[in-house]
Amino acid sequence: DDGLDYRVGIAEYSDVAYGWAMQDTTGLCKVLADPSGTILGAHIIGAQAATLIQIFAVAMNFGIAADELARRPYWVHPALTEVV
Repeated sequence: DDGLDYRVGIAEYSDVAYGWAMQDTTGLCKVLADPSGTILGAHIIGAQAATLIQIFAVAMNFGIAADELARRPYWVHPALTEVV
């Protein structure tokens, strides 16, 4: 136990329309954030992972909190970016 207090959010590709249409049953996005919402890290496994992870790199560098990233209308529909 490292004593770090953090929250984990996981979304599967199949949770969003584009992932469902791709019939992707293995891809996922996992986000780690502290209680204040500061993003500590993210894991993306699946199609377009190298592109999708850039969203978290930008958010972490500019101090965009996880809840702000989740509630803003950044993502078009249908697109795999909705998994973020």
